[in-house]
Amino acid sequence: WSDELQILSHIFQQEAQGQHGFNVLVDLCGIFKKTSIYEVRDLVLKHFGPDRFRYIYHIDQTDGSDRVLYVTSDNDVQFDEEFYKYLCKSYDADLREKVFFYVDNRNVIGKDIPFQLIYQQHYNQPLFYKSVVLAHDVDDFSKIWQAMGRSRTMNDTLFAIYKSNIGEGSQVKAATPTVKKCTDIKKHALTRTLYVRNCTRKMVGNLSSIYQTLISLFNLSQDRFYYCNEIVNVFLDKMEMTIVGKVRKHEENIAREVLRSPTSSGILRHILGDKFQKDAALSTEVLTPEVVRAILHDIVQHKFEQRVPSNDALDKMIRFLSGEQNSQMEVSYTKQQQKQKQKTSNKNQDSDTMELFDKANQHMINTETDNYFQYTLTPKDDNIKIQLNLPVGVPIFKLAYTAQDGKRHYINVYPTVQFLYSHHVKGEYISKAVKQLLSTFVDVASFTRQFLTTADRIDREDNVYKSAPGGDGGAELLGMAVVVNGIREKPVYSLAALREGVYVIGMKDQFNVHDLPSHPLRDAVQYIADDVGFILYVSAANEALSSAPERRHVDSFGPYCIEQYVLMEALAKPEVAQNVIEYYVNHKDKLQQGLDKYGEVQGKGFICWRFINDNSNRQHK
Repeated sequence: WSDELQILSHIFQQEAQGQHGFNVLVDLCGIFKKTSIYEVRDLVLKHFGPDRFRYIYHIDQTDGSDRVLYVTSDNDVQFDEEFYKYLCKSYDADLREKVFFYVDNRNVIGKDIPFQLIYQQHYNQPLFYKSVVLAHDVDDFSKIWQAMGRSRTMNDTLFAIYKSNIGEGSQVKAATPTVKKCTDIKKHALTRTLYVRNCTRKMVGNLSSIYQTLISLFNLSQDRFYYCNEIVNVFLDKMEMTIVGKVRKHEENIAREVLRSPTSSGILRHILGDKFQKDAALSTEVLTPEVVRAILHDIVQHKFEQRVPSNDALDKMIRFLSGEQNSQMEVSYTKQQQKQKQKTSNKNQDSDTMELFDKANQHMINTETDNYFQYTLTPKDDNIKIQLNLPVGVPIFKLAYTAQDGKRHYINVYPTVQFLYSHHVKGEYISKAVKQLLSTFVDVASFTRQFLTTADRIDREDNVYKSAPGGDGGAELLGMAVVVNGIREKPVYSLAALREGVYVIGMKDQFNVHDLPSHPLRDAVQYIADDVGFILYVSAANEALSSAPERRHVDSFGPYCIEQYVLMEALAKPEVAQNVIEYYVNHKDKLQQGLDKYGEVQGKGFICWRFINDNSNRQHK
């Protein structure tokens, strides 16, 4: 980590010597992947002081959302339209002088950062006045070129590009003169040299492009522009085991029409021959009609993941045409798929996440079925799904807090088996005790009873303690102290509340009204909430208890209980939780007054903060 910060510090020092200054740092090659945004904030403060930049824009590492971190505190808020209007109102056109944009390699040179076009149209200047870009290889450098060609917001932005491993080739060295002033990137000799080289290397395209070429030739042979797809839903066809026949019919139809016409077959042979000339091993292959027919067959089969390797020259040809020389994986260059591929790559390279899947942290669940699609249509018989929904009777998160009644309260959060499979869990939680507990599963009813008995016992033991246990220091408000934490920062989850102090955490969509009737804890769940604060379900019993506004209280268990928002603050830190806790501590009467007048027309829970707060403000006036 120290090396990463040293590189960042060196860049700050280097750019400080320039005449323009800069407000954007783009890390295309992931140099600062292990550096947290708080460390970047500290370095910005060290080099620029507290008055140069007031905020740091960054991309949330868990959900990819746009966030803004205050430089002088740890407050981290959503970069949405409301906050952008606040910046405009506070700083007008100078807001670009007050926000430092830190862009990692999941966002191509910052094109997707919101409000750039709005800012440029309103103030007639770019939001990014100078961007420092760290490019690693030819691919990274070409992204800059490509994005510049599409951008409407950065044509007036100055770029300082740091690139490693330029190479020792005479052509590249000759194209890298010392530049003392800003130059149009499209006219720079190095840019053109690297971009042409990259285009030559990527000329083979990808599986989607060569398949689309076949479709275009088919349309040409039919003298039409549009193609009516014969295979609509690949996933369902695979589940219903009809995909093989449909792909065979599809391939025969294309081959018959394309190869029957001298024009379309000649075009295909020319395209394949031109592509194969880019590879030394394939340039000598003779494209006879039989070979062309076999390539066409394999392209269609491979597109729908039905091709079986033939262990001959055809394997090399298909790999080459797919744009992936080392495997049979398809490479796609659409913007959304680029981001998804990079996000997956980041996760795979993150050793902290991969520790979850070490053999020491694995628990095997399996079942056998002849038709998995048919098997999943009956939820009550889907043994795998039922086991994934089971709660684990070892708290993954435990929190203590002191309510305004002076009593010490404890919150125990238990994970579902499926939640253990997520990257939100710390590897050390999956201990020998947890694995042993999972291995005792015999049937759903007994395992669920065992869990509820364990939760009751832990709850009774917690009530014995009168003082706060040691934790991580907790938060100042309510004396919050984390006792046990096996969950990583800012998880994405859904939460089933069983009773005060007992909660079960699952994946984002795991707890919902549609699957609840077949869930093992269906009779115990009182309400369901997610990490943002939306109330997804309230049981009939809990609904009856809180149906009358006067029965809803911030100290009573339910969607409005302070405990719900204490837990949210500790896990996901949404803004609504911070607001509720602050009002609970400083303006509890006002908070309760707004709740008493709230009719739940807009929804349940303090996620409807604006409507509840409006009621309290009107009553206060």
